[in-house]
Amino acid sequence: MAQTKNALLRQRVIDRCLASHKHYSVKAIMEKCNAALLEAGYGPVTSKTTIINDIDDIELNFPDAVIVREKHGRTVYYHYETRPFSIYHIPLSDNQMAQLTQTIAILSKFEGMPHFDWIDEFIDHFKTSLNIPTTRDTIVMFDDNIDYAGCGWFAELFGAIASQQALEIKYRPFGKKVITYLFHPYLLKQYNNRWFLFGYSEGYRALTCLALDRIKEISPADIAYRPNSEIDFQEYFDAMVGVWRCEADIPQKVQLRVSKTQYPYIATKPLHGTQRVLRREADSVVLQIEVIINPELVNLLQSFGPHITVLSPQALREELQAEAEKTLANYQSVHLN
Repeated sequence: MAQTKNALLRQRVIDRCLASHKHYSVKAIMEKCNAALLEAGYGPVTSKTTIINDIDDIELNFPDAVIVREKHGRTVYYHYETRPFSIYHIPLSDNQMAQLTQTIAILSKFEGMPHFDWIDEFIDHFKTSLNIPTTRDTIVMFDDNIDYAGCGWFAELFGAIASQQALEIKYRPFGKKVITYLFHPYLLKQYNNRWFLFGYSEGYRALTCLALDRIKEISPADIAYRPNSEIDFQEYFDAMVGVWRCEADIPQKVQLRVSKTQYPYIATKPLHGTQRVLRREADSVVLQIEVIINPELVNLLQSFGPHITVLSPQALREELQAEAEKTLANYQSVHLN
């Protein structure tokens, strides 16, 4: 990361030199780069070849950047052919701007996502200067709870992850006192109309998951950000349903008997990516999934009522059976007038 920031800082300095009315040699550009690098806490460039390669990279990565090389005596001076010009201020054509604005307008139509005010500001800014129809009619709608308490934290957490900012988070679990975490945020994930934040918390070895609706306060933490170099989140979530798991949890083979009337729905919307048919019976289909057993899996299986029966493992079967008996007892205890 430091090397990348070093190169980006050199690129900015070189861009300013090339845009200047004063023409710079490679030696002069290197001196300007080293002054900026030392001020930012980086080591100096020791080879002119590095600067020459940086100039070549600008031409390669930015086709509009035409760099003129003028030789005076034994020294070569560099500058942009077009004045004024900067690779950080390349104008978009009306057509490109129209396409960009339409894309942003489409994103703004997605209900169910926590809202970013800059989308409206962006559209309003360009709507007056470009002849672009930007109807605000909803054309896509997510299944979401617009009154969800945690949505107010989304934009701030999104920004912290993008900028790699460590945070101090005050968090209150249900029925417990407030806990303060020094937190390195990595990922925001939605499940069952709730949002969850994943990251590393100082003093904890395993990955930490926080529900956004339990967060009470967020502020920047005065500690160096610890980037995620260990967890492949795609693989992490592929092993389970939902978001909660212990570090020691491993996937288990779960066999289920599904009624024939319910099977077509489960076939088209699998319970898990590992779902496969073991056998077909007269009035049911036996499936197998390989998944971490957690509360979300239990809730999912319960939602199917009598249409799904757990065959194995025995512990999961007994847990679902006990929950079903509690539900039955609750109904039997109700006395209506």
